Amino acid sequence: MNTFNILFHLMLADFLERARRPGIWLVAALGIGFGYLFLPPADSQTLMLALGPWRGVYNSAWVGVVFGLLAVMILPLFAFYAVKNSISRDRDTRVGQIIASTPVKRPLYLLGKWLSNLAVLAILLAVLSVMAVAMQLVRGEATAVQPVLLLAPLWLLGLPVMALVAAVALLFESLPLFSGGVGNIVYFFGWFFYLGGVALPGVFQAQIGWISPRPDLLGVSRPIAALQTFAATVDPAYNGHFNFAGASYGRLPTLVLWPGMSWSGIIIVERLLWLAVAVGMVLLTALFFDRFDPARTIVLWSPRRKRRPTAVRQLAADPNLEPAITPTQLSAGTLALKRPSLPALLQAELGLMLHGRPYWLYGTAALITLVSVAAPVGDGPPVAALAWLWPLLLWAELGTRSRTYHTHTLVFAAPEPRRAQFWAPWLAGVALALAATAVLVFKAVASGSITQGLGMLIGALFVPSLALACGVWSGNGRLFQVVYLLWWFSAAVGNTWLDFMAYGEVTAAAGTPLVYLCLAVLLLLAAYMGETHTRKHLL
Repeated sequence: MNTFNILFHLMLADFLERARRPGIWLVAALGIGFGYLFLPPADSQTLMLALGPWRGVYNSAWVGVVFGLLAVMILPLFAFYAVKNSISRDRDTRVGQIIASTPVKRPLYLLGKWLSNLAVLAILLAVLSVMAVAMQLVRGEATAVQPVLLLAPLWLLGLPVMALVAAVALLFESLPLFSGGVGNIVYFFGWFFYLGGVALPGVFQAQIGWISPRPDLLGVSRPIAALQTFAATVDPAYNGHFNFAGASYGRLPTLVLWPGMSWSGIIIVERLLWLAVAVGMVLLTALFFDRFDPARTIVLWSPRRKRRPTAVRQLAADPNLEPAITPTQLSAGTLALKRPSLPALLQAELGLMLHGRPYWLYGTAALITLVSVAAPVGDGPPVAALAWLWPLLLWAELGTRSRTYHTHTLVFAAPEPRRAQFWAPWLAGVALALAATAVLVFKAVASGSITQGLGMLIGALFVPSLALACGVWSGNGRLFQVVYLLWWFSAAVGNTWLDFMAYGEVTAAAGTPLVYLCLAVLLLLAAYMGETHTRKHLL
C-alpha cells in the first residue's frame, strides 16, 4: 500500500469508530439547539445578532452570517471534547501497540487521526448547514434560499477553525500534562480567554469601535466590518454598536435588508491558508508523540517515588531462596460471601479517589481553604467559585472508574454490587463537596444566612449526582467536565437560576436550592437506571 492508501484507511477506520459513538451526535444536537436559539422568532424583542436597534431580515445572507459566527465562536468549545479521545482510545484498547509495530511513522499516523477529527467536525458543519436552511424556512421572512450566501460564511469561517481544533486536540493528547482532565480545563478557560482577550476584544461589550478587517484566525473581523459598514449606510449616526450574545431592547427591532458580503478569491485563499497551519501543527505534534512507547512516556506532574523491592523481587533476585508454601484447608465457611460494610466501602472509595494525586492539587485545595477562612463574608463569591472548582477532576471519575480500569466484571460479580458501584462513589463525592465547602457553609451560618448555608449543602448533593449520572451514561468523565464547567462558569458570572453554589443571597431567597434538590434526586434516579442498564448489558 502506498502512503495515501495508508493515510486514507487510518482516517476511515477511526472515523467509522467515532461516528457510531453518541458523543458527536450530542454535540450536533447542541449545535441544532444553538441554531434555534440564535434565530429567535420574528416578533421577539431579544436579539442574538444585532446592529444597534436593527436586525437583518431572515434571508440567506443574514442567516448565513449568524450560523457562520455560531460555528466559530460557540461550536469549537464543544467540538474539542468530541474529538479529544482518538489517541487515548488506541492506547486503552492496545491498538496503538499494534500500530507501533508496523512501519507507520508518527507524522503519518497523526495526519490520519487529524483527518478523522476533521471529518467528524465536518459532520457538525453539515448539520448546521441543514439547520440553517430549515431555520430560514421556519422563520419565513424570506423563503428564497440562496445557497452561496447561506453556506459560504458557515464553511469558509467554520472549516479552518474546525481544522485547528482537530489539530489542538491531537496536540493535547500527545502532551502528558494535558492529555487528561487538566487539558480539558485548560482548553475551556483558554478558549474564553482567546475570545474575550485576543480574537474579539470589545465585541461582547455594548459599545465598540469600528472593527478593521484583517486575516484573523476566526475570520469574524471581515463579516463584522461588513455589517458595520452596511449599518453606517442605513444610518450615518451609527456608532458601531454590535451584539452577538443576546440583548433585549424592550421593543421590536427595525428590520434592514442586508445583501451579504462578497467573498473574494483573496479572502478564500486567506481562510484556506489556516488549513496549512493546522497541518503544520500536526507535524509539530509528531515531535511530542511517544508512538505508544512506554519508555518515551514522560509524566510531568507526578512526583517520582522510590519503590522498595518487594518480597517477590527479592526472591527473584536470589534463586537459592524458595518461598515456603503452607497448604491451607478451605472449608465452606471460608468461601462464604459477606455483606459489604457501607462505611468500609466509603473509606475505600475515598482512598481510591484521593490516592496518587499530584501534590499541586492538594496545595491548591489548601490555599483556597486558607483564602476562604481569611476572606470577609461580603467577599465570598469569588472564593466560593474556586472552592467549587478544584475538585472537578475527582468528581469526574464517579461512575467511570470500573470501565476505565476494566474492572466492571469483578465489581458486578461481587455481592451487592450497587453498594460498591453506586452508593459508595456518590457518598464519596458528597463527602468531597462538603470538605471543599465546609468553611463557606460555616461562615454563611455564622453570619445568619441559614438559607444560604442550606443551599450550599444542597449543592453538595447536586454536583456528585450530576457527576455520577454523566459518568454512568457516558462511561467517561468528559461529559461531566464540559457540562459542569459551563454550569459553573454561568453561576460564577451571576446567573441566579444556574447558581447551584448558592453563594448569592438572592439565589437562596428565590428558592433556587429547592430546584437543585429536585434535580439531584432526578439525576440520582437517572444514574440508578443507567447503572442497572449497564449491569444487565455487561453481565
